[in-house]
Amino acid sequence: MKVTVKMGAPLSQVIGERKVILEVHEGVMLSEVLDELQARYPDFEEGLKGKSLRKPFDRTVYSLFINARPVSFEDAGKTALADGDRIALFLPVAGG
Repeated sequence: MKVTVKMGAPLSQVIGERKVILEVHEGVMLSEVLDELQARYPDFEEGLKGKSLRKPFDRTVYSLFINARPVSFEDAGKTALADGDRIALFLPVAGG
């Protein structure tokens, strides 16, 4: 089965990809997909902490979504994916 991962800037700039399509096994957990991204892109974890921002953080600053629904990183290990799921990693937006 296939899942698509879309990443916003600056994470996409850090790893050099805006979109990745992965072939994964049936019943894969979201955490396994995140582990695969870390294995493919050595700067992935640091990118999640804001590498290339003016002041990187010591924790993950990105928001995680599956099919436009928010998912916490803490729940990634118990979140199974289905064929065609779309995963998105974007910085939270605030404004006024």
